[in-house]
Amino acid sequence: MSYAFFDVDDTLIRIKSMFDFFPFWCDLQGAPETLDRFNTAFEHTFSERRPREDLNRLYYRFFAGENEVQLLAAGRLWVKRRFGAQGLSEAMIFPEVLERLRAHRAGGVAPVFVSGSFPALLTPLAQRMGAEHILCTRQETAPDGTLTGEILRPQTIGTGKADAIAAFLQQHGTDPRTCFAYGDDMSDRTMLEAVGHPVAVIGSPDLADLARARGWECLTTIAPQPAFAGESTTS
Repeated sequence: MSYAFFDVDDTLIRIKSMFDFFPFWCDLQGAPETLDRFNTAFEHTFSERRPREDLNRLYYRFFAGENEVQLLAAGRLWVKRRFGAQGLSEAMIFPEVLERLRAHRAGGVAPVFVSGSFPALLTPLAQRMGAEHILCTRQETAPDGTLTGEILRPQTIGTGKADAIAAFLQQHGTDPRTCFAYGDDMSDRTMLEAVGHPVAVIGSPDLADLARARGWECLTTIAPQPAFAGESTTS
């Protein structure tokens, strides 16, 4: 069995799932003050140019004390509201990349999500897209079923994505040279380097330059067409 690894945010979908979901979650909880604290914390952290790993840990600490089952239910509802009750709204995805995922699946290459996002959001998306496996951030759970706010290793962003892929391939006894990977940002570089068939989904100019220098395939995505002349399109 061979595998095709897909970054999710800005590669398969047009939004950053974690940050799109959090205001939705706060609205469900009736907790606008939590959203205010969240926005303040991230404005401060972004201003300090902290590493992505720190941003990721900060994000999940806002779920400390929350019930995991409720979070999973909220994730399913978020996908239904944002991507449509059934199927997938083309305005929310990159059809060219999703076509690749489905072509791999049809050809016997199993699709795998690789993301710093978490199962509550990724599992319903994977079910709709046909991805069989998910490598993502796993939240630590207390014995009573509440979340501690901490995350488990490996942290699946940056070099952590490559580490997670390597462990997955070792577990499945698969040669990485037979596998594919798709990513849109320089933070996906090590993930792309971890397989024999890297594909740069053009979003970052730096990644595009690297891909061309390395002879990697570059996949250009097309913005969705507006419903009628003069209508603007938002991502």
